[in-house]
Amino acid sequence: FLFVLDSFHYEYSSMVPVGRNAGVRDVGDSDIAADGGYGAFYVQMIGISTLIIFLGSARAVDKFISQKAGDKSVEPREVIKRASVFRFPIVASCTLVGLFLAFKYLPKKIVSFCLTFGSLSLATFNAAFMYSGLMAESKMAPKKFTEPIPKLKKWAEISPMDILCVLATIPVAAWYWYKKHWLPNNVLSTSLALTSVEAMALVEFQSAAILLCGLFFYDIFWVFGSTKVFGDNVMVSVAKQFDGPIKLVFPRFPSAGPSDQSMLGLGDIVIPGFFIALILRYDAERFTKGLKYSEKPIFFYTVLVFYFLGLASTYLALLLFHAAQPALLYLVPACLLSVLVLAASLGELKDLLMYAESEEGEVSEKKNEEEAEGNNSVEGATEPKKTK
Repeated sequence: FLFVLDSFHYEYSSMVPVGRNAGVRDVGDSDIAADGGYGAFYVQMIGISTLIIFLGSARAVDKFISQKAGDKSVEPREVIKRASVFRFPIVASCTLVGLFLAFKYLPKKIVSFCLTFGSLSLATFNAAFMYSGLMAESKMAPKKFTEPIPKLKKWAEISPMDILCVLATIPVAAWYWYKKHWLPNNVLSTSLALTSVEAMALVEFQSAAILLCGLFFYDIFWVFGSTKVFGDNVMVSVAKQFDGPIKLVFPRFPSAGPSDQSMLGLGDIVIPGFFIALILRYDAERFTKGLKYSEKPIFFYTVLVFYFLGLASTYLALLLFHAAQPALLYLVPACLLSVLVLAASLGELKDLLMYAESEEGEVSEKKNEEEAEGNNSVEGATEPKKTK
């Protein structure tokens, strides 16, 4: 369910109103509505989304290194396998059409309530457990508050800190539910994006490239081509009616109303974030091998800069054409081509294309254990004969 929300709904849930003097104009997927003079405002938006990817990728590589070192206290990541990558655009499209038909033929209030309640509940508990985990990692709270409650271990591993964080997050969710204010929205959405990039992983470069390319065409079709097939822009239609903490909202001034806010769908952060986190782990592998220029994560820095530029290109195109812009149309080429060109210039293109990780190193460890057990059994079988 988290995967569906992160990757599908966030792709089309950013409706963008323009400024006060220009009225309200919807522009679709990922994006900013603009009326000029907001250069610093857009830099802030792009900078925050880039920072989320930076932090999520850094935490993901820390977890990856700890798991490779055999740290069993680290929770295993959710691996996105190649079979899921191939199904992804198809399932995403079916989900989008299903929501479009639900809004069209079912009572809109009921559909909207269910979607908002579901996404808000997911974001609330996700934020609570993320903050609880950060408290445990920082060791700011006493150990007894971060350890599971013994009496509840039969049902679930819940610590007192988990309960406290849930109680602290519920008022934030209530604030969003009643006021739809941008601040609680961003608190919940940011935690959801960070957790997604950290906890879920693409483990093969080829799978990551296939996913980006598939969603590249998915984004283009549903923004530009769906009107000819369905008689309406499906992505924009759903986005206009879907309300939940599944986007980042940026007010142009503190007391800004809905017509003075711009939004960025989390799909334009989470999907590239999976790829960029993989590139950072590739940099970590380069460092262990002592490859050229491996002292610093040059691939990670390169793709992060081009993500920033790709997102800036999206907003620039939106300003120029005054129409919906599929962000992945700009982000996918920027991210993919930047690392491929860099790898080719360093003579590592083949290594990058063939890069793949085992699922937390479990396969290789099992093989080593089996070989060790086999050797022990052989030695045990031969020793009695020698004794005789």
